[in-house]
Amino acid sequence: MVADAVFWTALLAIQCGVQPDLTSNFASKQVINTSAVIVQEGILKVVLGVQALLFTGETAILKAWSFRESIKVAGVPALLYAVQNLLTYIAFANLDGLSYNIINQSKLIWNALLVWIFLGERLTWDQVLSLGIIIFTTLLVTTDPEKMSASETDENGGGSYALGVGYTLMASAISGVASTLIQYNLQKLRRNSYLMSAELGFYSACYLAAKVACEAYLGYGDGLRILKTSFFHGFSNWTLVPLASTACGGIVVGQVTKHLGGVGKAYALLLGIIFSAYLHAEQISWRLGLAVPLIILAFWLKFRKSIGPKQPPPTSSNSPRKTQHGKKRKTSLAASERNGGYGASSGGNSSNEKKPYASIASRTRSRRKATATSAGTSTTRRVKPRGR
Repeated sequence: MVADAVFWTALLAIQCGVQPDLTSNFASKQVINTSAVIVQEGILKVVLGVQALLFTGETAILKAWSFRESIKVAGVPALLYAVQNLLTYIAFANLDGLSYNIINQSKLIWNALLVWIFLGERLTWDQVLSLGIIIFTTLLVTTDPEKMSASETDENGGGSYALGVGYTLMASAISGVASTLIQYNLQKLRRNSYLMSAELGFYSACYLAAKVACEAYLGYGDGLRILKTSFFHGFSNWTLVPLASTACGGIVVGQVTKHLGGVGKAYALLLGIIFSAYLHAEQISWRLGLAVPLIILAFWLKFRKSIGPKQPPPTSSNSPRKTQHGKKRKTSLAASERNGGYGASSGGNSSNEKKPYASIASRTRSRRKATATSAGTSTTRRVKPRGR
């Protein structure tokens, strides 16, 4: 279990660190964005998810699969991921890997905001400070004048830095919602992660195919470009490298979320930032050099209380209760369960609680029975009051 968690976490960190560079270096600028994401989600992710099910021998869940349940669980997250993947693909083509990974952490701000709005969960002071650092770090990187001016004067078609920042911020906001839904399905509903990845890929491709069809009918956007050229315009053998890496990344994210939850995923992304910083060590400006340790500090402040052993809540068997005379007495939870929840007295209340309908003899027998149970000298059994 621990070895699996470490393996998937390390794999996700490597994938996050190299993915932006793979897309910017191997994907041609002539590739139609929607076509690339459809191939990535509808073909590669579905094939990889089904192959993973076959490899692990978990094909039995396919017999109980139903379309109604599948669309209910994966329909909305797939729509969000379709939009997010489209925005992310465009952002990769306009940003370097380290800048993208740092700006992308702004999704934690959206996550905290949504949790506060919909769940009413308040933040601790450590988490507030962490979000403040993330906001400062995001502004520090997104307002880099050197990168802004370099992208405007780039004659090699290196992309627009401002455009990449905008798409990254929008994708991060959507990711905050989608990741919460996915974590709920994987951990609360016990959805198989490989099956979930295949479902997300298939439905995302269907949504994007409908988008292309509408654009082709109305005569604008990627749909019009596909009509004028072809669906695979600009594709080469190298184009499949970043698409396959992103498709594998979706499956890896599912495994990390399954084993470690959202906290483990966050720390895997943090390791990805560190790895990306190592790859771009020669190109790091003072802004990025300051942003890396700040984002590490922000992660530590936000998630440090989420790791480590959790203390189990106290049970009624070891929590003292006060009697009507002010004395503390330990009640036996096992005795209560054996008596169908009645405990040491009828009705499941304290044995010393006075009831207007109970006789003095009945209350006396209940006290004696509770004393004998707590001392372990007799076996508790339910005694029916006389006269009933």
